Amino acid sequence: MSFEEALNDANVRGYFSSAQALADYAAIIIYVKQNLKASSSPVIAVGGSYGGMLALWFRLRYPHVALGALASSAPILYFDNIPPQDPYYSVVTKDFKDTSETCYQTIGDSWSEIDRVANEPNGLSNLSKMFKTCKYVV
Repeated sequence: MSFEEALNDANVRGYFSSAQALADYAAIIIYVKQNLKASSSPVIAVGGSYGGMLALWFRLRYPHVALGALASSAPILYFDNIPPQDPYYSVVTKDFKDTSETCYQTIGDSWSEIDRVANEPNGLSNLSKMFKTCKYVV
């Protein structure tokens, strides 16, 4: 199944979440430790920025798997007990707004133009060429 097909399948799309990624890592670590006779070897989760948030969440959700977590440049101080649905994008948006209201507004306004172009015939291919995306969008 291709990535595009998976995204269009509601039964599969649920696996594309940070919670599922953490569960997958926990299963892999447990499996590897058992099969390499390394059950007493400690594991420290490490990550930077969004990866740092994942490391932190991994340690909180799987304390029996990870002895600790190192979260470098992770926006953990941003949260007030209830994390937003999309913490990474909220933090990045706040950074742009704090730096320049004009820049923040320009970026915000650009999304409607990107949506407009994307909906034109060959719009996604044109955007892919304009932004020089790594993978060609059709």
